[in-house]
Amino acid sequence: MTLEEFTALPLDEKTNYLWDYGVCIGQRLHPEKFIVCIFHLEDFYVEALYSRNNNRVNQIRPLRELPEWEAYVECTLRQLVQLS
Repeated sequence: MTLEEFTALPLDEKTNYLWDYGVCIGQRLHPEKFIVCIFHLEDFYVEALYSRNNNRVNQIRPLRELPEWEAYVECTLRQLVQLS
């Protein structure tokens, strides 16, 4: 499946595809009620926003541009500093 095909799917089908074929490679806490996980799917990456209140996926969006990765870089750097 291509990124374009994936983004055209309804949210419930995207969620099912994530569970079946995606690999969660990181997560971060969003300041407002969300846990954001990054998934690798075939040759693209997406973010899934989970509600902390009901543990449902509210949104899945592709990661296409470098600035969209910055939050993960910051999170990983913090984890590395804590390990040392």
